[in-house]
Amino acid sequence: MVSVGAHLPGQTVLVRSYSKSHGPDLRIAVIGGAAEPVERVRVLRSFGTGWTSRILQDALAHLLTDPAAVAAVARARAAYAERRESLASALAERGVATGNRDGLMLWVPVADESAALVTLAAHGVAAVPGSRYQIVPAGAHVRIATSRLPDAPLSVAELADLMALAARPH
Repeated sequence: MVSVGAHLPGQTVLVRSYSKSHGPDLRIAVIGGAAEPVERVRVLRSFGTGWTSRILQDALAHLLTDPAAVAAVARARAAYAERRESLASALAERGVATGNRDGLMLWVPVADESAALVTLAAHGVAAVPGSRYQIVPAGAHVRIATSRLPDAPLSVAELADLMALAARPH
């Protein structure tokens, strides 16, 4: 992991969101880091609409230590990893190498981002332009969600064929 914290440890915090792993309605995160910025965040969040209730904090604390909840999250993590890896492997077989191996999506390199998005959309596949997530341009790519692959209208092989077509120069 690349972090500015290696260079500015006294000014950096790490934020871990639990909204995806433990449910979007929880809308909670945990922060850690240098005392001063953590305290500033705590003070800002203590007053007003940004305040996080003790009930939600206690619910998260329970979920993070409850064996059944921990096992359910582990099963979900494994299922999502399997879905992502199946698409990444199918794309690699078609000559399209993806770099990331974590999360609920894949970054797919393409020759032309706009053309790839149009090709995918024409076949009913929604993707997001990768340029939206870049500070420094690092080559054209699209971001495609992998969390619902078994439920998708296309099989993984059909999606990989389409993604490989979209990735080629037009």
